[in-house]
Amino acid sequence: MLSVVLCLIFFLAAGCGGGQATPEDSLNEGEACLACHADATAVFSASAHGRNGLSCAACHAGVEEHLRDRQHRPDTDWRGKNCASCHEKQYSEWQASPHSQIPLEQFPNDPRIGECMKCHQARGFAAVVAGGGNFKETWGPPPRSEPEAVTCAACHSPHGKTEERLLRLPKAELCATCHGSKWQNLVLSGSGGNQYAGVDWFSFGEHPHNSGNRCVTCHMARTAGAVSSGGHTFRMRAGSEEKQNTAACQSCHGETASYDIFGRQKEVAALLDELRLLLEQHNNGRLPGFQPGACNQCHRGGMQPFEHDPELILGKAYENYLLVERDKSLGIHNPPYVLQLLRSTITNVREEYRR
Repeated sequence: MLSVVLCLIFFLAAGCGGGQATPEDSLNEGEACLACHADATAVFSASAHGRNGLSCAACHAGVEEHLRDRQHRPDTDWRGKNCASCHEKQYSEWQASPHSQIPLEQFPNDPRIGECMKCHQARGFAAVVAGGGNFKETWGPPPRSEPEAVTCAACHSPHGKTEERLLRLPKAELCATCHGSKWQNLVLSGSGGNQYAGVDWFSFGEHPHNSGNRCVTCHMARTAGAVSSGGHTFRMRAGSEEKQNTAACQSCHGETASYDIFGRQKEVAALLDELRLLLEQHNNGRLPGFQPGACNQCHRGGMQPFEHDPELILGKAYENYLLVERDKSLGIHNPPYVLQLLRSTITNVREEYRR
């Protein structure tokens, strides 16, 4: 009981001065937490946040109640808005990003939803990464009713490891943790497609776009005039009329203003059209739909079968079509792989149906 009283005295004394917090204020305020949370307080004090005057109470609501009654556990404010007082520009960019637009209220009330929460909610992602286990085999905690989903605290640890930008993982690894099995990362790594004989498919994983910081290199680059892309929007182009975010391209390709370097995007678009028409031709003029459920609209799998496809020739070809079409880069993530995959797929369908 005495330790709780002393902690409360320290905490209240630290908060009586008013005005803007200083590193010294933060240190004194942190003493209230130090008695029970020495390790966490020490790490936080050494972080950029601790050195610049933030305290535990900046993100943890109900600290005073917790000091009076240990059964009352402070809650953590995971909202990106909590960071905006110091990082207004980054928060505004994040608001325009897909990360801010995940409709948590539409997720089903199902115990299995923990599998989704490790990527669709900052609280879940942080918990699974901190656990140190195999990410793919670990479920996140049950969903919480929060107004913002994948916020700043998903990628950045407020407690402040000493790594660059307080990142929870290295840059190249951070995006791939959740996006590893999505269309874009599979194309980038030259994998995920149904392969056909006669091609050295293993050679397509090594290329300039799949090196260094990978996703961050292009998606966080900033191009003058591309006002709603790059940075924490992670967008390469906000709309069809906006300037393309080609800053990262220019280091290798010179002063280009278009992603369609060497006409690769036009070539990929033409091959996609050719494959789509070929698949429709063998399925009564249409492509199959998808199984019910919102997850099937964004994640791989869930497509309905073709009408007459016992050997899955069309089904496998359609999977390759969707891999490239839903990658949405028209091959830019890995031009040689995408071109070879589409050409091989078209050739295989034509040969199989010529028999």
